[in-house]
Amino acid sequence: MKQYSEACEQNRTPILNILKDEFSGMRQVLEIGSGTGQHAVYFSRHLPHLQWHTSDLEENHASILAWLAEAELANVLPPLLLDVSRNDWPAQQFDGVFSANTTHIMNWSSVENMFA
Repeated sequence: MKQYSEACEQNRTPILNILKDEFSGMRQVLEIGSGTGQHAVYFSRHLPHLQWHTSDLEENHASILAWLAEAELANVLPPLLLDVSRNDWPAQQFDGVFSANTTHIMNWSSVENMFA
């Protein structure tokens, strides 16, 4: 169930260096397209002031949950069902939004929905 992404391993540290500043005053962050769950675990471990909300299509939830179960972090939450192609956004409010390794695999209308 637990999937692995080499891209996440390669880009997580440079991304974290940016997020430390960009998310310093935030508390609730939505990750769009949590994929394997690796970024969620890594960033939650290094940014303990954040409540990290994972999200993705249902077929990716098992891997996200496996990463979360192994990490046992209190500040990262189980995945929300989110399909940006359908504009089916969570009702709750977030201080920030994060997404990586996603837009290049989405169709153009989904990219537009995500940024709208």
